[in-house]
Amino acid sequence: MRFKADVSNPSQLSRLITSLAPLSKTAILKLKHDQVHLICRAGGTKTSVQVWSVINIDSIFRTDTLRLESNHQNEVYLEVSTDLLAKALKSASGATDVGVKLAKKGGSGPGGTGEGSYPVLSLVVQSSSRLGKRLEITQDVAVKVMKAAEMDQLKEPLCPTPQVALYLPSLHTLRTVVERLKTISSYITISANNAGELRLRAESDDAKVETEWRDLRMPTAGAEGMTDPPDDPHEFISVTLEAKDVLKFLASYSVASTTIACFCRAHAAIFYVYVGAERDSSGAQGSGGVLTFFVPAVQLGGDD
Repeated sequence: MRFKADVSNPSQLSRLITSLAPLSKTAILKLKHDQVHLICRAGGTKTSVQVWSVINIDSIFRTDTLRLESNHQNEVYLEVSTDLLAKALKSASGATDVGVKLAKKGGSGPGGTGEGSYPVLSLVVQSSSRLGKRLEITQDVAVKVMKAAEMDQLKEPLCPTPQVALYLPSLHTLRTVVERLKTISSYITISANNAGELRLRAESDDAKVETEWRDLRMPTAGAEGMTDPPDDPHEFISVTLEAKDVLKFLASYSVASTTIACFCRAHAAIFYVYVGAERDSSGAQGSGGVLTFFVPAVQLGGDD
């Protein structure tokens, strides 16, 4: 099994992993010749927030340097600590070149191989000092190499057909609003309709606060599988989510170009965070890829 490549955009990769670190302690990387799949499950359960991402390989790695070999369709599956990988990538800030490879370290044999060795993602960061001297730093992040059978057991969440889909306002703006609403309640009710209206509400025994956006853009017909809209486009569909779960999704604001939200009444919210170029009018995916967040709803008395 081999994996080696030069990182084409270290800062983008760093922001991507950093945005997932608040969600889960670990991430699964499915490396293919054309795509990188990133999978995170907060708490490791089917009912927790999940991220299923598909990132185009050339937005992360230089394809002319990519070497990817395995006994299973030349795909490599790795489980890695999001926090440790994010810290390692921070050292690549301002680097002239960054390479990454799957290696073995800590063994008794030459180069750390042999008995007692363990797999690592080895990042080789090259930069220059103020005096022009070439500097090289190696960061090793321990990983677990997963088997194909383990990957086959991972399945995306099953959700009902959403009733509403719309483009969200700036995630940075939403993050500010949600942080303030969280001081009112641990739960936030999000309501939206197919007329481009979005409402965020938090309430307690002492207060009720609601924020509204209007004239938001709508995806093209049928986008993201939205095939069952209500007869009345002004009918609001509501989901109540834990505020901390919403903030985990909103941590992706640093990599988002555009975001489409889909709402399944009282069941879940699905957020498609597009990385890189914006989707075009035909619904084609942007050049970077998409992070898909599945956020389960909670049931509270008095929900709309």
